[in-house]
This record gives sequence, structure tokens and C-alpha cells, in this order.
Amino acid sequence: MAFIFPSFADPNTALEVNDTAQELLDADDPQSGLRKTLEYNFSPVDRARLRKALTDYARNNDPEHIKIKKQRKLMRDNLKQRFIRCNNDLDDSLDRQEVTECLPQIARHFNDVDIGEDNVITFEELELAQAKWRERHRAAEAKLEVQRIKEVEAEIKRKAAQAKESKQAER
Repeated sequence: MAFIFPSFADPNTALEVNDTAQELLDADDPQSGLRKTLEYNFSPVDRARLRKALTDYARNNDPEHIKIKKQRKLMRDNLKQRFIRCNNDLDDSLDRQEVTECLPQIARHFNDVDIGEDNVITFEELELAQAKWRERHRAAEAKLEVQRIKEVEAEIKRKAAQAKESKQAER
């Protein structure tokens, strides 16, 4: 059994490759190797490791992801500054009055943000609420994307059926 250490993966994480897969590395015919690779079934564990390695690589080397990461940090820092500015009594939490005066958009959702139900909002609760809102937004976008895909699929099927009908009509 051989181990492969991809350059993009965590060096402590090895992907196991059995003897038949090792033949892929030694194959003289590139088409044969490609065919064997495509037919090789990776275990769910190997697929998960590979997916994680690729995701980690993208996170650390993709310029767009690096920009997004910097933007998120900037947004978090700005949120923290606003939180500190609103914290008039310096108790590391915001009560209803402070939130109403300083963060009116959050005041409308005070009870949802106040996870501890102690009538104050901590920065951690505010971050959690923001993460939940972001996730709901992503879920809504994903739902719209699924709907769009279904519509495109239906259109393709409709066109294929029309083409089939016109060919049958010509006969």
C-alpha cells in the first residue's frame, strides 16, 4: 500500500492508494491511466479527505477567497467598533436602551438576538445572529438556484420533446 502526500494537502494527512491505484502512477499510456483513474472508486473517507484538502487549498491560495476573508474580518472589526461605541455603561453588553439608540435595525430583532434571554445582547450573541441571518440568506439563494435549475431542465426537456415530435412528423 502506498501513500500520496498532495502538495496542496495538509502534510500530516495521507491519502491511501492500493496497489491497483499505484499502477496508475506508473502507467505508460496516458489514456489507460485516465480510464483507470475514472473507474477507480474512492472510499467515502478518501473522498472526504480529498474534498477537505481541495477546500483548504482553495481557502489558502484563491485570491478571491483571500479578499472575502479580509472583507469578513473588516466587517467583524467594524461591528465590534459599533458595539463598543454603543456600550455606554461599559458592561460588555448592550441593553434595550443602548440598542434602540445606537443600533435601531438590531432593536427590531432584540428578542431574537438575545439568546441568553437576560435582556442584554453580548457581542457573541450579535455575531451569532449575524451568522444565522447570513445562513438564512444563503439558504434562500440556494432555493432560488434550485428553482432556476429545475426551470432550465424543464425547458431543455420541452425542447427535446418538440424536436422529437417534429422528427416523427417528418416521417
